[in-house]
Amino acid sequence: MKTKYFLIPSLFVVVISLLAVLLSMGEKTPVSSAVAVETVAEEPAPASMEERVCLDCHRYPNINTNEGVLASQAQCYECHAEKKTSLRTEGKQSISLQVTYDTFEKNPHKYIACIQCHTDVARSPHKTIVGAQCMSCHTVHGEGTAHDPHLRVDCQACHGKSEFVTLDLKDHRVKLAHLDDKGKPIGLTDHGLAENIQEEESCQKCHTPENQVGAPGAVLPAKSFLCIICHNASLTMGHPIFWAAFLILIFGIFVMFHFWFQGSVQGEEECMHRKISLSSEAVWQTIFSRKILTVLRVIMFDILLQRRILKESVRRWSMHSLIYTAILLRFILSFFAFLQFNIDPESTWALALIDKNHGFTAFVYDLLGLFILIGIVWVILQRFVIRPAHVKTEIEDNITVGIIGILILLGFGLEGMRIAITKIPPDMAVYSFIGYPIAYVLSLSDWNWAALYKHMWYAHALTGAFFVAYLPFGKLRHIFNVPLTYFLEEVAGEKKE
Repeated sequence: MKTKYFLIPSLFVVVISLLAVLLSMGEKTPVSSAVAVETVAEEPAPASMEERVCLDCHRYPNINTNEGVLASQAQCYECHAEKKTSLRTEGKQSISLQVTYDTFEKNPHKYIACIQCHTDVARSPHKTIVGAQCMSCHTVHGEGTAHDPHLRVDCQACHGKSEFVTLDLKDHRVKLAHLDDKGKPIGLTDHGLAENIQEEESCQKCHTPENQVGAPGAVLPAKSFLCIICHNASLTMGHPIFWAAFLILIFGIFVMFHFWFQGSVQGEEECMHRKISLSSEAVWQTIFSRKILTVLRVIMFDILLQRRILKESVRRWSMHSLIYTAILLRFILSFFAFLQFNIDPESTWALALIDKNHGFTAFVYDLLGLFILIGIVWVILQRFVIRPAHVKTEIEDNITVGIIGILILLGFGLEGMRIAITKIPPDMAVYSFIGYPIAYVLSLSDWNWAALYKHMWYAHALTGAFFVAYLPFGKLRHIFNVPLTYFLEEVAGEKKE
């Protein structure tokens, strides 16, 4: 009985073991599957076709370290490093999206993770919609860097090696073209940067007379700092004509100062050094005394608001204010844009004020330009048509009116040509209520406005340079004389009514 009870459990264990062996032998790979395995071993399937764990791609290494960046790049290289695994079909042709290691050897983005630029690639299907986002790290250009902010141009269009660019009418931006000049698709995976980006030849990718991207037909100089009187500008002098204008301006101001000190200063009539010393002492004593409040009141009411002219004649004050106040406001806006962009280039105000197509900027600048033009027309009617007895027309007056009038007319003409050339959409261009109608009229003609834009720009620049150089010599020198006279009257306590 004891042997019987011992054998039953033993036989049970043996039977279970035999069943386990039989079952394991029955789980061998079928012939068809074995063939498939051999085929895969001979020709590896693309990584995207393999069975992968989700976190193989969607884990997020610490890309703030070089090790994390390299780990993140390695994930992308699993598919993009080999040409076979990075093919994409475009129509009937295949495009290689291969990105090689040596691309980044001499690239400033060597230690930048792919996902830091291509922020939307972690999607199904694996595809980017917005492309590389350069602005996530970089700021837009100012006026001096590329002669213009180029706010409607993608960074890759200039900084990429590809010479083919296009104007995308969906968002009205200039981008790298996906087709070459023969209509063949371009992969656009060359992450190398153009080496001659600072040279004029690089700009000629777009700036040619027959370009199709809405660019002026020539590479134009940057705006001079002297242009800040009416335009946003940078700390550059630009074309040599502005250097000449600046030197003449400085010389003219020196001549004016020398003339001012020809008379007596607090009893001193001979020594120029003593006159300057006495004047400086009086100015500093005024600034650091209670009299400064009186001086500030004079600046506000007599200089900015032109109270003394208003007392003489409301008509004269209105005519003068249209020109003077509009120029002053344009200067304030331009100077504020300069400061704001240099302090915080990514702020809303900075981006709005440097954008000529922004609704606020376009409307305000056109409105102020219109005020100046109305004031000029009013002056012409007053001096040459109405001709009241108390108004005397002098050659200096005519030159001053002519310079400002031509400057404004050329400015509006340039704005209209720019809108027509760059194909600004109507919903954006409508805020330029003077420039947009001009652009519409120009678009009715078949003339090559892109090629003519260069000549109009230089005409405007030359007129502006002459305006700056003429300030200390002609009628416009009262811009310096009148405020200084009012100030000195308060300092000396001898106010003239």
